[in-house]
Amino acid sequence: MITAAMELFAERGYRNTTVADIESRAGLAPRSGALYQHFASKEEVLRAGVRKQIEDLERVVSVMDLLPLADFRSELIMLGRWNLQELTNREPLLRLVRQEGDVVPGLVDDVREAVHDRPHREIARWIAQVTASDGLEGVDAESLALIISGSMGYYRMLESIYGQKPLGLDDDRFLDTWVEVCLAISEHFAKKAAESGAEEEKGR
Repeated sequence: MITAAMELFAERGYRNTTVADIESRAGLAPRSGALYQHFASKEEVLRAGVRKQIEDLERVVSVMDLLPLADFRSELIMLGRWNLQELTNREPLLRLVRQEGDVVPGLVDDVREAVHDRPHREIARWIAQVTASDGLEGVDAESLALIISGSMGYYRMLESIYGQKPLGLDDDRFLDTWVEVCLAISEHFAKKAAESGAEEEKGR
């Protein structure tokens, strides 16, 4: 019944889906009251469906558990591929929140923590570890995590809205450029650190 409800919410929206619709999609007699034998209301079905989807996403092994790799480029490629796939997995839930987030109090907060804040904190921790191991200081890991992963979120969002890849790009082409941009950002901070070190040495 939860699966049937979430499919209908994604297709028609929460407001336009009736209890009878859910019962019918689940193979039960519509208006039979079958839903109310398990749930107090349509809102409770939505909450249960969102919880299930969040739990399914959390069961996915994080790529962070596989790091570090042999070199930074390889880490970026794996991180990028993982993030693109995760964005694909999250899209039905994010679409529901965008369309129906005002319907159920607390729904947006629960989803934001599970599918946005927590993954971004993981990426920020990885950035902090990488920059610390390279002796780089003053890097705002959380802001940088939003910048480098936010571009991927925007790419996937455009694909979801318009039903096609933005500007005709495919994932490999986007990822190749994304990796080069991340490497350039890393080189920028390394150069700043070197310049700062040289200035300190000159001042002694």
